[in-house]
Amino acid sequence: MDDIPGLDLDSFYPNDYAKANTYVAAMGIEGKRGCDLWCGYCLYPFLGGTCMRLRSPEKIVDEMQMLKTEFGIQLFHFTDSVVNRPVEHFEALCRELINRKLNVAWTGFFREDSLTPQNLALAMKAGLTAIYFSGDALTNQGLTLLNKKLSCEDILDAAKLTAQMGILTMCHFLINLPGESRQSIMESSEMLDRLLEIHGPAGNLGAVIFNHVRLYPRAPMTQRLIRSSDLDPDTDFLYPIYHNPDKFSYVLHEFEARCHSASVFSRLELPPFFQELAS
Repeated sequence: MDDIPGLDLDSFYPNDYAKANTYVAAMGIEGKRGCDLWCGYCLYPFLGGTCMRLRSPEKIVDEMQMLKTEFGIQLFHFTDSVVNRPVEHFEALCRELINRKLNVAWTGFFREDSLTPQNLALAMKAGLTAIYFSGDALTNQGLTLLNKKLSCEDILDAAKLTAQMGILTMCHFLINLPGESRQSIMESSEMLDRLLEIHGPAGNLGAVIFNHVRLYPRAPMTQRLIRSSDLDPDTDFLYPIYHNPDKFSYVLHEFEARCHSASVFSRLELPPFFQELAS
């Protein structure tokens, strides 16, 4: 990975990205390629390989330093499938950022069961400004179905940790998974309530993002649905195909409505002009 040529700054001028988006990090940084997790819906193992190839922390921070010095970029997003795996590489990257004293901010997707109080504190000292989780299921049944190799307790423990540390947190979940029942929907609802209760006092929940599972060719879940005759093998996947049976299609919107009042954005005060309009 360290032998890959540098950024093509002529074809992809950094300021064209940064000036158009100040809400989230527009500048991506790649710390590794490949993913060995094999989540049931995901194509990363096919697209990037199943063996993680790591860039050296020095090379990663060199790139960030260049983008800050030459273009004034101060907010980055790590495009790794999971930024905090392997743990040793992640912690070495944080230490390199701290030692360089770049004073930049960054975000990334984190794996819940690899997060500890020690490496979260290290990451925050290194500039972590918002943490993204993709737990993807709100029940242990769903986590097993998606082959996440996580438990609901792992997700709750990570939520407690980010709430305790006061780091802005975004959570992603997939709703109306194959095999849902009224019991599993009720369990999902209860799990969501527990997460909102954890983040509520801290006020650190940026958003909970819900989606339905998109079915990709060759993904394990897609192949399973084809084998069970729940999906036509001749389906054209060029256009987005989502798993969203009618019976529980309403659940996503119900969960979204519940989360709106709990997110950090609901706590923001409106400017006076909008307050006058509202009154």
